[in-house]
Amino acid sequence: MHHDTAASDLSFAPCFRPFYPGDVQGYSNALDSLVYPGELSVQDSNPRMSLEACRLVGGGLAISFASTPLAVRHDTALASTGGMGGTGDVLAMIAVEGEGTIDQGGRRMPFRKGDITFRTTRLPSTCTLTSPGKLVMLRLPSDRFFGIYADLHDRFVPSIAQADSRLAEAARAHMGHVFPGTAQAAPALAYFSEQSLVSLLAATYCESMGESVAEDAVDGKRRERDRWQRLVAFIEAHLGDAELSVDAVSKELGISKRLTHRLFEMQRTQYGTYLKVRRLERAKDELQNRRLDHLSVSEIAYRNGFGDASHFSRCFRSQFGTPPGAYRRSPD
Repeated sequence: MHHDTAASDLSFAPCFRPFYPGDVQGYSNALDSLVYPGELSVQDSNPRMSLEACRLVGGGLAISFASTPLAVRHDTALASTGGMGGTGDVLAMIAVEGEGTIDQGGRRMPFRKGDITFRTTRLPSTCTLTSPGKLVMLRLPSDRFFGIYADLHDRFVPSIAQADSRLAEAARAHMGHVFPGTAQAAPALAYFSEQSLVSLLAATYCESMGESVAEDAVDGKRRERDRWQRLVAFIEAHLGDAELSVDAVSKELGISKRLTHRLFEMQRTQYGTYLKVRRLERAKDELQNRRLDHLSVSEIAYRNGFGDASHFSRCFRSQFGTPPGAYRRSPD
């Protein structure tokens, strides 16, 4: 994701920061940073816009944008290659008011009040508001949106969930509880409230995909993928366990140690390497999370399964090129 001035200056959810660019070009520049780069064109001679945004506790951005009719075209040359490993982010957009269209990947998706559209920042797209409206967009790293089903992003297809979908209704209702929410909410409450909204949106996306997701269930490689996803889910839930071993993982999942090692080999990695990298990545996220500033670097190391702070510091520097303390003090 972009980490330029507009995005890095944001407060964490549920506290939205309003923007006052002053003119159409100013709004265009702010949207470039927050959503992804594009060209904004307005249809009214006296356009009216409002924009506010916040950073999500678990990673990503939330943007609320209201405007008279306009179009934002994200050209191929401007399409973002951000996100994990250059895979792009998922952009879930809830039409709170108004109607218009989303175009991406050769698909046109007319939307109206209550609909939820899904697209990716790795491809060009066009968003058109044909009437005055308000849009709430969540820009989410693909690994957060899809979780253990990361392979769904490799086959991502832009889609739309109709307003009367029960999952879409649930997502919209829950969004009202998460944003604006209570600024004094405990970090754990803010995170899990936010994560439940992300999960609802991911479920809404899968439902909107219909048979294309269902057909994947009968794919010949489904069993191996399911085993890998169960394995990853268990490890993710126990990253803080310093004693987590191949024996423990295999026993919990009811598979042999040999099969456990083979599953990692199929991903071109090894158990120890994968576990260390995931612990370091989570520790890196926690060092960047201002809600955890009260924890020392050593405490973050321990809560991510490292029994020795010095060893953690060496591993962190080897992985990311800077010591954890320096990384924490550096600007976003």
